[in-house]
Amino acid sequence: MGIDNTEELLKKFDYTFLRKNDKLIIKLDFSQRIIIDFTDPEKIKITDKLVGWNFLTGIIEMSIKNATLYNFIWTIIIATVFVYLDQSEGLNLAAFFLVFVIFWVLFWFMYYLIKAENLKRILISWNA
Repeated sequence: MGIDNTEELLKKFDYTFLRKNDKLIIKLDFSQRIIIDFTDPEKIKITDKLVGWNFLTGIIEMSIKNATLYNFIWTIIIATVFVYLDQSEGLNLAAFFLVFVIFWVLFWFMYYLIKAENLKRILISWNA
C-alpha cells in the first residue's frame, strides 16, 4: 500500500482528500475524516476522526470510539437528572426524550462507523 497509489485511486473515484507529508486525510460526509498514516512503510495506520459540527459530538473533535463513550456518559448523566427532576403526573416526557437521545446516538454512531469501516475495507482491497 503506497501513498502515491492510494492517492491516484482516491482521485480516480473522486474522493476529497488532503496530503500532508506522509499522511492522507480523506474527507467524508457530515464532518468525518479518515487519516491514513504512511510514515512507517511496514505498519500503515488508518484512523478515524469526527471534526467540528458533527451529529455525535457537536464541535468537539474525537474518534468514533471516544464519541461513543462520550455520548454514553452524557446519556447516563442526563437520565439521572431527569429521573430526579421528573415529578409530574401523567405523561412522562423525560422517558420519551431519553429514548430519542438513545436512538439519535445509536443511529449516528452506526452511520459513522459503517462509513469508516467501508472506506478502510476499500482502501485495503485497492492495495492488496
